[in-house]
Amino acid sequence: MKNKVYDYLTKPKTVKISTIIAFTVVSLALIIGYIIAAVFGTKGYNMLDNYISDMGNSEYTPFPYMRTIGNVISGPFFIPLTFFIRKQLMSQIQENQEKKPQIINLAFFGMLMIFLNMIVTGIIILDVNREIHVLFAIFAIVGGIISTISYGLVIIIYRTNIPHSIGVYMILIMPTIIILLVIGFPSYIFYEWVYLFSIYAWIILVCFYLFDKNR
Repeated sequence: MKNKVYDYLTKPKTVKISTIIAFTVVSLALIIGYIIAAVFGTKGYNMLDNYISDMGNSEYTPFPYMRTIGNVISGPFFIPLTFFIRKQLMSQIQENQEKKPQIINLAFFGMLMIFLNMIVTGIIILDVNREIHVLFAIFAIVGGIISTISYGLVIIIYRTNIPHSIGVYMILIMPTIIILLVIGFPSYIFYEWVYLFSIYAWIILVCFYLFDKNR
């Protein structure tokens, strides 16, 4: 039974549908939430001065629940993709008669951290409990850093159908963000947004090549 559920959840068709749903929901929630906060909020919400989490704070937006809608709905739909990426890369590496890299499990764990904590931060928005929200948001960020760098190394070191250039991007983007964060230009807050978009960028790129291989 367990294997049947796993096989179904990692079928390319299942993963493709769930991933499209996840990205559609989270993107719409982010865009609509941003517009509501920027246009109808009283403090001029913007990327340079406000964290993403501020969309869940009634101090900045008249409707602080778009993050809840986006995170809680899309988070579970991202989970099959987490298992799919590990399964596909493992399969390609073993097809090339290479040893299974242990770092791939670290990457998988990091990616799982992103989406599990994404759900929690959607449930516990800033208006509910600031301290708990921030704690789980940090867990999600750490998971993103771990998975991005680890999968980047896997793509560079081992033979897969994903171009090495994507792996290089994944390895370099996080240190680059950290360096720019230290510099603080144009603002510290801005790099939380850059971090989010950089995570989504590599996930979309990796999906493109893995789904293409399984057409």
